[in-house]
Amino acid sequence: MFQDDMLSSATSSPASSVYSPSPSPSPSNGSWVQELSHDQQSVRLIGLLYQCAAEVSAGSFDRANLCLEHITQLASLDAPHALQRLAAVFADALARKLLNLIPGLSRALLSSANSADAHLVPVARRHMFDVLPFLKLAYLTTNHAILEAMEGERFVHVVDFSGPVANPVQWIALFHAFRGRQEGPPHLRITAVHDSKEFLANMAAVLSKEAEAFDIAFQFNAVEAKLDEMDFDALRHDLGVRSGEALAVSVVLQLHRLLAVDDGRRHAAAGCLTPVQIIARSSPRSFGELLERELNTRLQLSPDASVVSSLSPHSPAAATAAHPTTSTPKLGSFLSAVRSLSPKIMVMTEQEANHNGGAFQERFDEALNYYASLFDCLQRSAAAAAERARVERVLLGEEIRGVVACEGAERVERHERARQWAARMEAAGMKRVGLSYSGAMEARKLLQSCGWAGPYEVRHDAGGHGFFFCWHKRPLYAVTAWRPAASRRGHTRS
Repeated sequence: MFQDDMLSSATSSPASSVYSPSPSPSPSNGSWVQELSHDQQSVRLIGLLYQCAAEVSAGSFDRANLCLEHITQLASLDAPHALQRLAAVFADALARKLLNLIPGLSRALLSSANSADAHLVPVARRHMFDVLPFLKLAYLTTNHAILEAMEGERFVHVVDFSGPVANPVQWIALFHAFRGRQEGPPHLRITAVHDSKEFLANMAAVLSKEAEAFDIAFQFNAVEAKLDEMDFDALRHDLGVRSGEALAVSVVLQLHRLLAVDDGRRHAAAGCLTPVQIIARSSPRSFGELLERELNTRLQLSPDASVVSSLSPHSPAAATAAHPTTSTPKLGSFLSAVRSLSPKIMVMTEQEANHNGGAFQERFDEALNYYASLFDCLQRSAAAAAERARVERVLLGEEIRGVVACEGAERVERHERARQWAARMEAAGMKRVGLSYSGAMEARKLLQSCGWAGPYEVRHDAGGHGFFFCWHKRPLYAVTAWRPAASRRGHTRS
């Protein structure tokens, strides 16, 4: 992996050991950069990123600004090396983190920038699907699990909650798999949830045409909505779930968006003073000191800040921080609604990363290493420079900004690892569905046939509980399967 040793050593050591805690001013013309070798620049850049995150976490505006100034002299979105491009994206996210502490300034400067590249997101998703294997593996293993769960079923209803990540290609492959069954294909109905009417219309046309070619009895149901804005109490009605149909649920890279919590409730639960009250208790001697204390206070009062540990151990907020597997209202409502539909299987794909930690510094460290792997994948892929740039800036860049720059309800990129999801799912009354070894074999065949074998790997855990898609041994995405657990009366939902 690019700069693997450097990034690993930086991660395992305090930031102060990699970069001096008091960055000395460098010539503004950037001549100092020319005096460093490429490896020296890389080490300096990693150190600066960690140091900048530490200064942002401490609310030290001037010192963080100085770190950002140095980073921008070493990094660029157009640089030839992946580490430099990664650093440029993280520098942007850290700068937004600081600006977000001053809401008026943040909204004025970032409101137009946030929407500038929105139309490029679907294009970037297509590029990522084409040049990296992760989504292809997710679709293949999801389909394989659905196929096994629906053995012998004549009427099958598949609900696709993947929204912006949905792709008709996945269900065309399922047509092919169903057609190969000994008993022939079932009567198949697919319901897709997406906020674009145009996308849904195109998906309906493509799938209907393919179903006709495969001679499959098929019906498409479109639900124009965003998953995190749906009324889960009306889920059965909205999805058109019918008795007599075997139900399967697929959700790819979307469940984490239901983990965002309401800021107001967390602040109230914590029982903290307001920023004005805290500042009023001190006597700043200058506007600069006042601003720095304001920044510090906002960071401390953020529900996602590292000071959660200073809360009373008996407070509700501290209890939430100590037990991150507690379901948030949105996720709990969704899982309860899904459970009531009695699906035979629910297959979920999520990023295998912990970007939902309470402490900002911990979240930053995790994100830097995780996205370094993805940037490395792209660097070594066959993607054209323009395609790679779109994925890095528009798609991954937006995720990084969400993880690093946002807090509270605005932070929707709350990725968690499979073991964390397992605790949430079990607490919501779901139980695991084992994923078969044959599914792993099919995924490995795909890697071989596409020339991705080697650095890419599919791991199938010993208990058959999930698939992990890895790059140089590091798991980046995970697929797990679930169904409602036995009811309290001891009867299993079917």
